[in-house]
Amino acid sequence: MLFYRTLLFLLPLGIVHWASAQPPAPEDFVNEVYHTIVDSAFDHYYLIAGADTCRFVKYDYDEWEKYYLKEEVPFVTLNELSEKAWLSRFPYFWKQQRLEKAVCITVRKADSLLFPERYGEVDRKRPVTERLVFSFSLPQFTDDGRYAVIDLNSVCGANCGISMTCIFKRVERRWRLIGRHVNYSSSPE
Repeated sequence: MLFYRTLLFLLPLGIVHWASAQPPAPEDFVNEVYHTIVDSAFDHYYLIAGADTCRFVKYDYDEWEKYYLKEEVPFVTLNELSEKAWLSRFPYFWKQQRLEKAVCITVRKADSLLFPERYGEVDRKRPVTERLVFSFSLPQFTDDGRYAVIDLNSVCGANCGISMTCIFKRVERRWRLIGRHVNYSSSPE
């Protein structure tokens, strides 16, 4: 009888611990980290509706350790994130209703925002939020839910934009940026 009482007491503790290790929904994660690339003063931002694939499928550990990581991350953890990025090659579309400031748009709409002259809509006084388009990869999480990797991209024209692969660590119920690699960066001429 004592065994069953102990089991009934310990079982909820195990469930609570198991539930806390679960990674968040992709949109919940994006809501916590989008400010890494989107100006916090924007009241909205345009996000391509389909998630990109993450570039973290192949990486150089020594390079990441030396130049891009703000703190030590175990090799095994980076390998796990890389493997998950490699395996997640399926299409994913962001759930608009779960994103806080994002306005999900099609690639065609993004094209009309970035190159309005193609559509006969040239207005040089458009606010900056109307001239930027963002695309994010589907975030990938370690099995323990402590680390995540995501590509955050901003495009402002044909030869204008930035792409970053970012690694986050869950610290006290918040995601903290602990590594960032700029894949490309260019500004308009």
